[in-house]
Amino acid sequence: MKTKIKILSGAAMILAAVFIFYSCQKDSSITNETIIPPGKMKLSIMLSDGPYDFQKALIDIRSIAVKVDTCQRNGDPDHDYPGCDDHNDRLNNRCEYWDTLDIHPGVYDLLTLRNGLDTLLASGFLINGKIERIKLTLGDRDSVMMDSVMHPLNLIGNFNFVFVNIRREHLDSLSSNNFQLYLDFDLRRSIFRYGGEYWLFPVLRPFSVHNFGAITGVVKPFRSFGIVKAFNATDTAYAWPWYSGMFKIRGLKPGTYNLSVEGRNGYADTTISNITVNKGKATDVGTIELHQ
Repeated sequence: MKTKIKILSGAAMILAAVFIFYSCQKDSSITNETIIPPGKMKLSIMLSDGPYDFQKALIDIRSIAVKVDTCQRNGDPDHDYPGCDDHNDRLNNRCEYWDTLDIHPGVYDLLTLRNGLDTLLASGFLINGKIERIKLTLGDRDSVMMDSVMHPLNLIGNFNFVFVNIRREHLDSLSSNNFQLYLDFDLRRSIFRYGGEYWLFPVLRPFSVHNFGAITGVVKPFRSFGIVKAFNATDTAYAWPWYSGMFKIRGLKPGTYNLSVEGRNGYADTTISNITVNKGKATDVGTIELHQ
């Protein structure tokens, strides 16, 4: 018996040592990832979905480029110079540089990234400066599923890229020179049907967790609901609840919103008014019961 106990104790010590060894390795790798090289900053981009009533929305994302103004910093005031629009970059400006991030390229089913879920789309080190714009480039494997049928998505004018202007409020500062940004792919504004075909013109809404708010809740009963919309005079965002009825709408600017729930299968639409959204917080509206 004593011999067996000694063997078990020895095995336990070996397992503990292995655990400590790999734990230290893991901690070391995490620490190394957060070390910012001199003259650089880190940017991580998270992808989420502003949904529409599709069964699937498959978007082929190939690359992410970032425009940095080295004469400014992310804490400086935002500006809207004439050269900062989507098609007229000031290419001759000595301060402005484009660089690419490390990306996970592929086809993303955006409807799996709703109600508060997201995924790391791209990250990497950039020259230190003020992040001004992002360029997202798409592939040609875009499609949507409606009524269990897949339909290809045509790119308008064969433009396979979209620009997104970035302001200071869109960036979460995780640590010194370490920033994070969320991109909400607004499917309702991005996809439409014309001439019997489906077309894609990407609309992306940048936001941060710290400077924007959210509305969350649950719709009941099962199979009574469709799209949920939060809106006011200046902002509109959508959610498509899970089967459980749980929903979450993120990326809302602080303010007062109305919330409308689309009723289905004989249930009536419902609207809740005067919902206050605060910066960096989620307002829970509780359970919303729809009625026939």
